[in-house]
Amino acid sequence: MRRRGKIEKYRGWRTVQSFSPRIVESHENAFEEQIDFLQKLIDAIPNPIFYKDINGIYQGSNKAFEAYLGKSKSQFIGKSVYDLSPLDLADKYYKMDEELFQNPGIQTYESSIVYGDGSRHEVIFDKAIYTNCNNEISGLVGVITDITERKKVERELKESTKKLQNAVEKIIEAMAMISETRDMYTAGHQNRVSQLGVAIARQMRLSDDEIKSVQVAGLLHDIGKIAVPSEILTKPTKLGIHEWGIVQEHAEKGYDILKKIDFPWPIAEIVYQHHERMDGSGYPRGLKGKEILLQSKIIMVADVVEAMSSHRPYRASLGIVKAIIEINFNRGTLYDDEVVSACIRVFQEGSPYTT
Repeated sequence: MRRRGKIEKYRGWRTVQSFSPRIVESHENAFEEQIDFLQKLIDAIPNPIFYKDINGIYQGSNKAFEAYLGKSKSQFIGKSVYDLSPLDLADKYYKMDEELFQNPGIQTYESSIVYGDGSRHEVIFDKAIYTNCNNEISGLVGVITDITERKKVERELKESTKKLQNAVEKIIEAMAMISETRDMYTAGHQNRVSQLGVAIARQMRLSDDEIKSVQVAGLLHDIGKIAVPSEILTKPTKLGIHEWGIVQEHAEKGYDILKKIDFPWPIAEIVYQHHERMDGSGYPRGLKGKEILLQSKIIMVADVVEAMSSHRPYRASLGIVKAIIEINFNRGTLYDDEVVSACIRVFQEGSPYTT
């Protein structure tokens, strides 16, 4: 039995041995076909693709990578980035490769590189590790995406946006100046309200976007006074009931003017509400509390403080101290408590509005 077992084992071994060259050859052919297929596949991809071993030595690439380097495979296979790139760039690539090997996964970063033809390009590197059959890291594969044109468009768009913003700001300033040229006593009033409003908004730690809306609304909050006769605006005595009613219409007139402009903020509504009061005693709609926009609450406080501390046709300046007393006394009733606190802090910290 033992002998028969040995014979059977021997016969089996001989059988395997007799067919093994064909099996090996078949496997080798299949492997070569697979490699050829994969190479043709990555050659068809327009993005430069490369792969390195764990020591950072180039093992292969596609045709697009050869075009990027301006070298054939025979000129870079078996070499490292230090053989192909300037020292500072090679150091960067080596460092990024090391980080990827230490933290396996997907790595993405932007870089500015020079192609083989001497042209400079903005690119994105996407890299990932690959492993062997034992799940051990064998190397990395990288794909380069050219974003030069995209970056160019982004820069052009950014520049255009900046020019447009500058144009809008100049238009806003011009609109503010037009409304103020009709009233010499309030010349500069809107600008000062805007500046104080911005200072209050910053004290309240509002977002940049909210602060910008306060700035613009402050510059335009009295634009509706264009519709008020100049003899009323410059009258050296107190206004009558009818005259005061006309002046009060400026909030709604301002809304009618500004609502037609597509601002990125609710400027028209902020202007519409800047004479409302927390208890509903304001005008023109008698809004109260949470019905009033935060930006309007800021503008109303800045407007009161600036108006009281400035000269008017019918009275001299009351001074900043009386203005602060007014908003502090009526905080929570007429004016938002948090806005008043922020306004007081502005002056306590040495605001230029105290002079």
